[in-house]
Amino acid sequence: MKHPVAKLFIVVSILALASCGKSKDASESAAVTATSTDTAKQQSSSSQSENTVSVTAQDINPHSRDSLKGGILTLSVSNFAENWNPMHVDGNNRDYSDIRESMLPAFFHFDEAGVPTPNPDYVLSVEVVSDEPTAVRYKLNPKAVWGDGSAVDGDDMVAKWKACNGEDKEFNCASTGSMEPIASITFGEDKRDVTVTYKSAYPDWSQGFSIPGAIKAESIENANVFNNGWSELNNDWLSGPFKVGSFDATQKVMTLVPNDKWWGEKPLLDSIVWRAVALDATAQAFANKEIDAFDIGSDPDAFQRATRVDNAEVRKAGGPNFRHFTFNSKAGLLQNKTIRQAIVYALDRQAIAASDLAGIDWPVAPLNNHVFLQSQAGFVDTASATGLDFNPEKAKAVLDEAGWTVGEDGIREKDKQKLIVRFSQLATVKASENEALQAQSMLKEVGIQLDIVTVPVARFGPTLSGKEFELIAFSWIGTPYPFSGLKQIYGTGSESNFAQLSLPEVDELAEQIGAEINPEKRIELANRADRIIWENVHTLPLYQRPELIATRRDLANYGAFGMSSVHWENVGFTE
Repeated sequence: MKHPVAKLFIVVSILALASCGKSKDASESAAVTATSTDTAKQQSSSSQSENTVSVTAQDINPHSRDSLKGGILTLSVSNFAENWNPMHVDGNNRDYSDIRESMLPAFFHFDEAGVPTPNPDYVLSVEVVSDEPTAVRYKLNPKAVWGDGSAVDGDDMVAKWKACNGEDKEFNCASTGSMEPIASITFGEDKRDVTVTYKSAYPDWSQGFSIPGAIKAESIENANVFNNGWSELNNDWLSGPFKVGSFDATQKVMTLVPNDKWWGEKPLLDSIVWRAVALDATAQAFANKEIDAFDIGSDPDAFQRATRVDNAEVRKAGGPNFRHFTFNSKAGLLQNKTIRQAIVYALDRQAIAASDLAGIDWPVAPLNNHVFLQSQAGFVDTASATGLDFNPEKAKAVLDEAGWTVGEDGIREKDKQKLIVRFSQLATVKASENEALQAQSMLKEVGIQLDIVTVPVARFGPTLSGKEFELIAFSWIGTPYPFSGLKQIYGTGSESNFAQLSLPEVDELAEQIGAEINPEKRIELANRADRIIWENVHTLPLYQRPELIATRRDLANYGAFGMSSVHWENVGFTE
């Protein structure tokens, strides 16, 4: 599946909300009751804005299976994982998710509006049997099996819950937000009759068991296996229409082939070949027909080159994906909130977005909310509401007031210390490199020296998880669950809270939102939390990231998915 998962994914160009998506900008995942469906619609509702492409868009060249043929689909990633566990903080990367998604259980499919429906390959029915507390009964498909032939059942759902419910800190989970609210998981007639009961009302219940709907219990049975047991993809632990056929570590090529134990509709493709291609080389690889599609992201040069390739096209969709700056609140001078706020005042995010997206057919507008996109119901312009927006004179004033005086070299100093901040730019990621230069120039105007430190893309994950940065830019790839990011990205102690900023009021609001059924009240609480996040400068949203996928023109059922799911068994080529 593409975007719809319980957590946000990270991509280098823009991450994982603790959530997911499809990008190469960084190197950087029966019937539902009316109540849950209505909630999903409210969460993902959008209207066309003159500044924002509709987040409900999907552009995948749809065709019926019987009109398509198979073949070999070759795609690219920037690198392969050292940890493939989709629930581990180091496995929470868009590239890894793209490779895994055809090989993991998807309990729900999502449409263009992000509305979930049970995937009959794994779930025969889902029923909300209690509203408060929420209790959901799953009837799992008895045909569903793991690669070793064992059943996909309730034991695997229990294992997922116990690993990432936050009780055992030895499990390095990317997010615990969707597992913490669970009170119990019980079985009925057998282990395919599963009831998940929550501690209170929980309107986002479908996100916790979307993709992966379950993890093979054996693969996460203890913290050591969870953290260290996924150094390679083990077919016995996988379940989906495809499996790993081969992996050439030297050439950095992984080939997926149809899963011989798959019980659903047979995949059309003969194989999916994933090649490691440097981010700045993907456009040329596409032009040379070495790969059949790639995510253009925020690369104007790649966009222009893709539009000139014969028998190719660019497919476009909007999604809950955004670029941002993360401020490490425990590093250097960024420990000081006044300095963080001064940086916000000094940065012209409209100009940064325009520079990143120059030459790309995508509307330019700064994103002024940490929870909602401008086109989503619930959006409030928090930058205007707090006054923390581009205002270089205000930046100078707050620094003056804090005692930072301008030296002869134009750089401010206080108590013989220069006002110097370090920006970790990701090598070969053009958006990151451009943003570093833009920020450096803008901050210099108010007396802040920005030193640029280059980080190899392969070191992106360790740099984030190790908090080895002061300022860094990347993209969060979101989901149809906008509220889930409050705990994952901004929650105290979350593995994905890379800013290391503890905001107890936000923690309390996130708890209230998690149990609040009224959509309007949830929105009000979320925007209250957003104001606190904005004022404390945890992260600074830049702009909604476009989903622009260059593809072969004859590639069908694949492209820019927005918030919808990839049905890998239906991907193929037109005759």
